[in-house]
Formats: sequence, C-alpha cells, structure tokens
Amino acid sequence: MTCQRCAEDASIHLTETVDGEARQLHLCVRCARRAGIVLPENPPTLGLDAVVESLIKANVGELVGELAELACPDCGTKFMEFRTAGRLGCPADYEVFRKGLLPLIMKQHGVTRHVGKTPKHSRLGANRARLRLRAALRDAISLEDYEHAARLRDQLRQKDADR
Repeated sequence: MTCQRCAEDASIHLTETVDGEARQLHLCVRCARRAGIVLPENPPTLGLDAVVESLIKANVGELVGELAELACPDCGTKFMEFRTAGRLGCPADYEVFRKGLLPLIMKQHGVTRHVGKTPKHSRLGANRARLRLRAALRDAISLEDYEHAARLRDQLRQKDADR
C-alpha cells in the first residue's frame, strides 16, 4: 500500500465511518505527522507467547490444555489423536471428550442432541465391556503378563462367540 499523498510506503492506515460510509486513509509516517496525527514514540510490543496463545484460543479453543490430557478409559484414544485423525475410538469417547465435542458438533449440525433413528436393540453395554477387555489385554501384553493375557483373550473369544 502506498501513501495517498506522496507515493511512499504507507505504514499508517486509518478508517473513519461517517454516516455509514467508510473512508480509508493510508499515509506514510512523515505525511501522518504533517496531517497532525499523533503517533506513539514506540510501537506496542506483543510477546510471542501472547500471540501464539491468542491464535490457539481463536482456532482451537480455551479448553485445549485440559482436553489434551484426556484419554478414554475404554479404548485409550486421546483427544488430540481425535483432533488429528478426526475419528473417535468408541462410544464412550462422546462422554469423555464432551467439553471438546459439543462445540464442534454444534458448529457442524446446529444442535447437540440426536434427532434421528436409534436401533431397537442397543448393544452399547456389550461393546463397552468388549472394549475394556481389549484394553486390558493390550496392557497385560505390554506388561508381559501372558497368563492374564491368555485369560482375557479367552474371554474376548467367548464374547465373540455369544454374538
């Protein structure tokens, strides 16, 4: 942008609204001083951390610190994994990540309650128990407790056979 009076680079940009009509004025420092505009001695300084924090709050939200620590007890999915992948791990995630999901759902759908069809026979409880068994199996394997892992594996196979 160039100064409207002398064609140098403009560094002062003013907008004035008069009777609903906006007028813009672009001036260099020298022309702004000649026009009687009082300029501060030193420009205001913003710390980098303040700028980054305001960007995070504007784009991610204020709950980011609190939500980043959350992980689902059933499937182990972390909130930040959901944010990057865009997928939840299990039905329990909706309750665990409620504070972060409600604003997203509201923004996408305009409502935060389900208004469509629901299945007549919900297996939510069975699925939740199965997910807990799978998480426990992963933990047992990582701890090298293979006897406990074998028992959990057998329980999972029994649940699959009962389906």
